[in-house]
Amino acid sequence: MNRVGFSSCCFPASVPMEETLAFCLAQGFSAMELELNSTNFNPATAASSTLGRIRDLAMNGTVEFGLHSPGDVNFSDPDESRRRAAKIRVEESLRFAGSLGVTHVVVHPGRVVGEWSEVLWRVALEQNVTALRECADVAREAGVQLCVENLCHERQSVNPDIRSLLGMCNQIGMARVRIALDTNHAGLVDGLEKSVAVVGPYVSHVHFSSNKGQRSDHCTPQEGVMDFRPVASFLQKVPGLLVIELNERGGQSANAVLQTRDFLLDLLQSGLGKAERGRE
Repeated sequence: MNRVGFSSCCFPASVPMEETLAFCLAQGFSAMELELNSTNFNPATAASSTLGRIRDLAMNGTVEFGLHSPGDVNFSDPDESRRRAAKIRVEESLRFAGSLGVTHVVVHPGRVVGEWSEVLWRVALEQNVTALRECADVAREAGVQLCVENLCHERQSVNPDIRSLLGMCNQIGMARVRIALDTNHAGLVDGLEKSVAVVGPYVSHVHFSSNKGQRSDHCTPQEGVMDFRPVASFLQKVPGLLVIELNERGGQSANAVLQTRDFLLDLLQSGLGKAERGRE
């Protein structure tokens, strides 16, 4: 299916982006996410020929690209200069994505710093809402869709559960921002079925992987404990990209991506079957 792709973070940082693009095309993928948190894709050092290749593939419709903005930012950092720097970095990634013809950009919400309290959480949440609104305006100007990822499993997250993520995005405005659903993260807090029930209509991007029940493993579904069958029809209908996002495995990374694609395609086919039966 045209919407199924993979993230460049599935491969070691030592693998050049040119090799990752070659794998994408050789294996018949027509979607891919560029991971800015890996040194295998640093916009500041990427060759102009590589950027041109990505732009050409995007513009001629061969590959639909998403981009993951820097994950090591915190819109709720107590230091105002660091908060400002975080927003600038994300805005730069949005403009960069637009220049390459990228369609979706994923951003991480912030977190409370210091000992958690109701007061600090509300301040942190408002700081996130303000920053993400401004980033969403930049995204609109750049012609890309900003998608906020569920990081409810992380300690001190401004979104400790899936309903709080939905509430924050509603404050930003669903006309401005959509949700990037990470299945692995959802499996650790609330559960995948409940997460889909709460935010499903607002999901425009999916990170697909599993976990082994205790932490954010980003492992293949064959290795994990998650049951994806109840959300098969939802995944089949997601309007954006379904991105395989695995922890890199060195020389086994390519096999892990392909095994996960086989699983996901079978899952999507079962979801399509349910949808068709529902119309009978």
